[in-house]
Amino acid sequence: MDAHRDEPATKKDLDQVKQDLTDKIDANGRKIDANSAKIDRIALQVVENREQMATKDAVNERFDAVNERLDELLRGQDEMIGIFTRLDEERVATTAMDQAGRRRRRDEQERD
Repeated sequence: MDAHRDEPATKKDLDQVKQDLTDKIDANGRKIDANSAKIDRIALQVVENREQMATKDAVNERFDAVNERLDELLRGQDEMIGIFTRLDEERVATTAMDQAGRRRRRDEQERD
């Protein structure tokens, strides 16, 4: 039916309209199928991404726990270094006092 006519449609005209509509429906069906396939791939990718994010979150949690433990160990080492520094200073002071005492005794013995 190319042009508008005032006369009734013939069987041939109706068959042509039916064929045009069928072709359009088929074309739309193919588009729907193609889009459905794309949607399925996207949905699968979303599921995979969620799984990867969950795995990444679990790794991050373990990493955070390891970092906390490492920080704790480093704080302990810092405290130990402070203790060793004080001990070394006390040793130096004690050694100096011992040497001064020995010199004083030696000097006293030399006077006698």
